[in-house]
Amino acid sequence: MAELRIGIVGSGYMGRTHAECITKHVGRARLVAVAGGRRAPGLARDYGVDCEQSYEALLHRPDVEAVLIATPHADHCGQVIAAAASGKHVLVEKPMATSVADCTRMIEACEAAGVHLEVIQTQRFRGAMWRTRKLIADGEIGAVRMLQGRSLFTGYVVDASPWAGEEAHGGAFLDTGVHFFDLMRFLTGEDPDTLCSTVRTFGGSPYAGLNAMTQLSFPSGMMAQHWMSYQIPEPSLPNSEHRYVVVGERGMIDVDAYGKVQLARDGRWSTVWEQPPIDYVNRPLDPVRLEAFFTQTQAFVDNVLDGRPPTVSGAEGRAAVALVEAAWQSSRSGLPVSLL
Repeated sequence: MAELRIGIVGSGYMGRTHAECITKHVGRARLVAVAGGRRAPGLARDYGVDCEQSYEALLHRPDVEAVLIATPHADHCGQVIAAAASGKHVLVEKPMATSVADCTRMIEACEAAGVHLEVIQTQRFRGAMWRTRKLIADGEIGAVRMLQGRSLFTGYVVDASPWAGEEAHGGAFLDTGVHFFDLMRFLTGEDPDTLCSTVRTFGGSPYAGLNAMTQLSFPSGMMAQHWMSYQIPEPSLPNSEHRYVVVGERGMIDVDAYGKVQLARDGRWSTVWEQPPIDYVNRPLDPVRLEAFFTQTQAFVDNVLDGRPPTVSGAEGRAAVALVEAAWQSSRSGLPVSLL
């Protein structure tokens, strides 16, 4: 049976996450090498694969057919373009890039090289979210009229450091905003036509975009709203890290990405599904946490080997970045932004 031989660039928290997924949970795939970052030698040793001294060396390996890019956001564009030039298929972490222009360059490079490009958006693959999408698609609540989301945290840390909050890497709003904007499009199948947003950081934090409130309207008349904050006082609001309410013409769905999917129909609430607890601190490599990651990686592997279209294409990744970019534009101008 054919297998896809993969190299990982990036050896931090997400690099280890993906190494664990490929070696233990993804079929028809084999991890052959890692590169990038001070932790790369240890990561390679732990998974019994080669450690390359540079990304360029990784790309020159004939036994690497695809690369999984799990590096800081600003590095994605150049690394994807280099992979395409080397004839490697690409699975790149979100956000796809730090600008729409860079996303376009990545898409064009992969198209010109004839290689497969997909963007990691694990929230789509969470059990709560794909079940919510199915409820909507099956007409359980009728046409969607309103969607509200909140992503609330008491602090901002990525992989033991706040590098993703730095301006060079797009900031906290890009890092988290792409989740909501991608989920909004995923759940409803619609693109907004107007957006209005306020993005702000309070106090003396050096990181811009720690808080954002965004309102969107859609050609169908649907309305959406999202509240993101990394400056919520402890203990925060319960179950609000990725919480969404979807209101339809004859029902509602209350979904916690890390908890319950609850459906309101015929005057009563019922629990459709509940996410088993995820322990990020003590069991970060538990299959319960990894499920969304290895499910998407499996889809990527199958798509490449079977010649199927991307599950989350470059165009989808770019659409999420474009909405974050538009929100920043709206906040800076104080005006709504037309997305048509």
